[in-house]
Amino acid sequence: MFDISGREWTEEEYLRLHEQGLVQEKDVVKVIGIHNKTCERCLNQSDEWFGTFIYKGQLITYCRQCLDFKMVDNCHYLYRSLMPAKITQNAHVLNLDFKLSSLQQRASDFAKNILKKGETGIIWAVCGAGKTEMMFETIALALQQQKRVCWAIPRADVVIELVPRLKQAFPYALVIGLHGHSDEKMDYGDIVISTTHQLIRFYQAFDLLIIDEVDAFPYTFDEMLPRLAKKACKPTCATIYLSATPSKADQIAIKKGALKCCLIPARYHLYSLDIPKFQWAGNLEKALKKGRLPNAVLRWMRKKLATNRRALLFVPTIEAGHFLQQVLKKLLKLEVAFVYSSDEQRISKVKAFKEGEGQFLITTMILERGVTIADIDVAIFCAEHEVYEESALVQISGRVGRNPKYPHGEIIFFHYGITEAMDAAREQIKRMNQSAWKQHLLKEEPKYEMSSLLSIYRY
Repeated sequence: MFDISGREWTEEEYLRLHEQGLVQEKDVVKVIGIHNKTCERCLNQSDEWFGTFIYKGQLITYCRQCLDFKMVDNCHYLYRSLMPAKITQNAHVLNLDFKLSSLQQRASDFAKNILKKGETGIIWAVCGAGKTEMMFETIALALQQQKRVCWAIPRADVVIELVPRLKQAFPYALVIGLHGHSDEKMDYGDIVISTTHQLIRFYQAFDLLIIDEVDAFPYTFDEMLPRLAKKACKPTCATIYLSATPSKADQIAIKKGALKCCLIPARYHLYSLDIPKFQWAGNLEKALKKGRLPNAVLRWMRKKLATNRRALLFVPTIEAGHFLQQVLKKLLKLEVAFVYSSDEQRISKVKAFKEGEGQFLITTMILERGVTIADIDVAIFCAEHEVYEESALVQISGRVGRNPKYPHGEIIFFHYGITEAMDAAREQIKRMNQSAWKQHLLKEEPKYEMSSLLSIYRY
């Protein structure tokens, strides 16, 4: 179903829709694209992001920050819909075949309160706590109140994964997914599941905005994206952030009381989080380039083969992944799949691995979050690499032990010197376990192994 409500179009887009009879002039308000040194689409006000050129003797100023979504300049209009959203009049029943845990219910009640008051809050929940399910009751409440919902996520892969889950949970709601290759960009949704970039298509459209993985790339690294999120909200919109690893800025805001927070320090199955082990492996990047693996890595790999344990093997770069793939074939006669951001077959490869194909999967950080594989171990190669920030290491560690049938696994950081990020990640996981244990939330007391003596080397 074609959607007008809460939409914003460039002049070119509007004229095309108008010619097709899909939008009428009375349904929109128009604003100059760049006005008072502000891009009205992405809200950029920084001079460094504005460019100029001469066209037919006239100086044209355009915005470079949102140029990927067609040019906005000081000579053409943006068109904003005046039409209100028409939430489907269905009985918006929440279809759940399970009951929320007490911890999930705590977070759910927090989220519902944020919605009722039109406030902003964050749910800080450990990896594997069941953050998606925590939001279902709040979404149901919003739909019952004829409110429009957006679930925004930095990565397209997670949008694709979430759409069927939300359709199953809300069978009578219109659920659409928006990402760069989506066919639903102009469709209406009671629930819009969108990449944060695709929020550029909306203006004051939503009553409830959920921003999942709020600490993830590219949301935290692109100053435009938080502005797009704000612009997509109605003035009375409630905003809920979800994260297992909030940014330092958000953590400071939480401590100061400037950002309401619900902390969930335990997984829904109430088993403790596994603690990463540090294993010195020398200059692993150099070894891979020479077609070798350090003895510590070889021993670990052979142990996995002997015990038939499956594992995700994280590498810091695409180059390192290709080298590791070649070395495993040469030394251990293993054919191991490798997935990375520009791999066109990554979705099918991950799906095959989740379904049990292959003992190992090499991956860059594209699988640091948003993927659940039962009964898995994790190894991080070159853990001292600068790409592995504290949040990334916590997220990668969180791939292990997510299934209640297999609540534990091994996490090992192969390194050439322990970094502050490695120490901080391990301490954060320990703190969550300690907090959960003190609150009597765990079925077992967390166990901490002594670090290897080889771990004393600092990077």
